[in-house]
Amino acid sequence: IVRCFVARLRSGITVVKHGRSRWCKSRLRVLQIHPDGRSLTWKPAEGEPTTNRKPPKLDLSTCLEVRHAWSPDPHNPMYTGTPILRQKCEAANAHKSFALIFKHRTVDITAVTADQCKVLMEGFSALCFRLQVASLAGRSGTKNKSARPMPDEDGVSVTASNTLTNNSATKK
Repeated sequence: IVRCFVARLRSGITVVKHGRSRWCKSRLRVLQIHPDGRSLTWKPAEGEPTTNRKPPKLDLSTCLEVRHAWSPDPHNPMYTGTPILRQKCEAANAHKSFALIFKHRTVDITAVTADQCKVLMEGFSALCFRLQVASLAGRSGTKNKSARPMPDEDGVSVTASNTLTNNSATKK
């Protein structure tokens, strides 16, 4: 799952990203994985206005939660989603919206379809978990070894090792 998801992120996935500012519009953005294999970045979709700002780079190993717009907000149990989703996401699109929760911010997203939303949520959950496990494994090693991406069998760099995946076949 993670490998396929990362491959799709490398080529870019178009979504509606809801801005954090009250005055910022929700805009089409292309989500991509940074070349380091662990950070999320995005750029304006074709035809969207561009800015001179440096592209964002969020370390996915620090993502605390992938929360659907209909999931309860732990900080406000009477509400669902995140404050930005409640403010910016239309009720008709809530079924295909979610947020990546980081310590000091959220990345609030509406997918093109409900199916895309499910794929993105599952993909981000699996990828973030794998990156966190790889990061912990790297920290528990000796001080001289640094946690670095491991090469995959196709030569593409991935951050987590294959030992984190159950590759055993069940025999009947």
